[in-house]
Amino acid sequence: MSVSIRHNVITGSRQVLIDGQTVEGTKGYSGIISSNSSGSLGLGSTISFSFHHPPSKKDIHIEIRIKPSFLSFDYECLVDNVYVQEEEWKVHQDLRLGLSPQTPTLNVKVESYRIEIINSEKKCFFNLTSTLTFPPSEPEKASVWKSFSEQMDVANIAKSSYKSSHLRGSFPGFPSRFVGLSEDQFSEEFLNKRKVELEDFWRKLGGFPRIGGRFEVMRFLGFEKGRVAGAGA
Repeated sequence: MSVSIRHNVITGSRQVLIDGQTVEGTKGYSGIISSNSSGSLGLGSTISFSFHHPPSKKDIHIEIRIKPSFLSFDYECLVDNVYVQEEEWKVHQDLRLGLSPQTPTLNVKVESYRIEIINSEKKCFFNLTSTLTFPPSEPEKASVWKSFSEQMDVANIAKSSYKSSHLRGSFPGFPSRFVGLSEDQFSEEFLNKRKVELEDFWRKLGGFPRIGGRFEVMRFLGFEKGRVAGAGA
């Protein structure tokens, strides 16, 4: 038997399935941000249910705890009140436990750039257009204008969210901020080169495992709890 949780970490919607069938009473919301108007960090939720397990000829009780952290979610599972280690999730007591969250597919393109004068200082902003896909829902789209420094900051935050993961070592490298002495950082040639470098970074990041579940990246790109938050410079 297969027990799995479908958790859209962006919208917060979740449900548990046994052999592909939704378990009654398990549909609900478990999001990073509380569903109230305060916008505070959610306190998490617990899903409890029981079902008959033919191989053992007994009823089994399962409790799944979803705990939001600042940047992602942690999952815990108890079977008949016994905590199950993560390495045992795949096969435990003839059960297959699928507790890894399903995350959306992210595609980001750097469409263009523009130069602005802000407080007598020249700055460049890049237009990031993003598509977030989480079947069977329709793709969500967003567009924002972000500076090179802003993109570098969110890349560092995203990388830090993998600090306890083996994936950290393969996290995509962000383009160098170095500007040569003979280079004009606002020239068309330089900005086109930087645009290509940024697009290459976002392409690699979009394919990185679980990046679609990194709330701070989604919010930066203009997505908020599954809805487009709007564009801004």
